[in-house]
Amino acid sequence: MRFIPVLVTLVLLSGCSSQSQAAAQASPSPTPSAGSQASPSQSSTGETPVARQALAPATDLPASDLCSAPIQTTADGRAGPLVCGSGAVNVLAWKFYSSISASILGLGLNPTPGQAESAVCDDLIHNHATRPEEVDGFKLASTYYGWSFLVDPLHDPCT
Repeated sequence: MRFIPVLVTLVLLSGCSSQSQAAAQASPSPTPSAGSQASPSQSSTGETPVARQALAPATDLPASDLCSAPIQTTADGRAGPLVCGSGAVNVLAWKFYSSISASILGLGLNPTPGQAESAVCDDLIHNHATRPEEVDGFKLASTYYGWSFLVDPLHDPCT
């Protein structure tokens, strides 16, 4: 009776071993050690694709792809990269700007340029975004929603 569990274990191990050997033989090159190369879903720059989803404060799904890449902040309060090398919106940058530029980021797929200008003003006045931060917020929103118009937060749209 003791031999049955041992026999089952040996059969399972030999099956796993055969699969591992077959997988190793199917691989044309040796497998690199962990940490020496990015995973297949992550680029060598640290960018990872992200499933399409609405990013708060947006309620619409994005017109663009999404990715995740490490961000760095600057002395003037900005963060980047805003988009990954593929042109996808960097969700970590979006999250960074989600409170500073909440009005422009939550504007939606089909605003008028006037509505975008009003959202920029709201961010500058009520969310305390700086003009350079709001330039980034507008770029993120424009890429996310696929807008084809331009609003320049550096020039005072609030007058």
